Amino acid sequence: MIPRSFFPLLFTCLTVVFVNGCASSAKTNYRDYTVAVGAAYPNEASIAQDRVNKYLARLKPEKKAQIAQNDYLAVESTEVPMSEVPGLAGRVPGQTGGLTDRASQMTKFIMIFDAKTGKPVGNEGYISVETPPKGSLGIFGGYTAVYIGNGK
Repeated sequence: MIPRSFFPLLFTCLTVVFVNGCASSAKTNYRDYTVAVGAAYPNEASIAQDRVNKYLARLKPEKKAQIAQNDYLAVESTEVPMSEVPGLAGRVPGQTGGLTDRASQMTKFIMIFDAKTGKPVGNEGYISVETPPKGSLGIFGGYTAVYIGNGK
């Protein structure tokens, strides 16, 4: 027989598990768009920094406050055909779900920036075939970031 004092403890534990599950599920609703990672060339890093600077400079205060609620910004630095990314074309699923040659499809090199300082979080960039809509959250290399496209 189970003692009566066990039930309040069981209820508390189940409540904690449920609440934690609900709280963490909000973060798991975002898709990881990263298909590869690489170090940014100086030109790519410069382009990304310029785009973030211009984007942040023209934000209205209310939009800037909204963006600052998130820790990171994701900005497109460059766009290149998948065929220029070694080994990527054969690893990316095709439209039908199977592996197909999508070498002519464009990929985007995404860099992550601190939303409050406008500085890059590192020298890595993340290659994506697809991206979320501008202004939406997505995951790039483990960072949940507001995607600002090319900053325009």
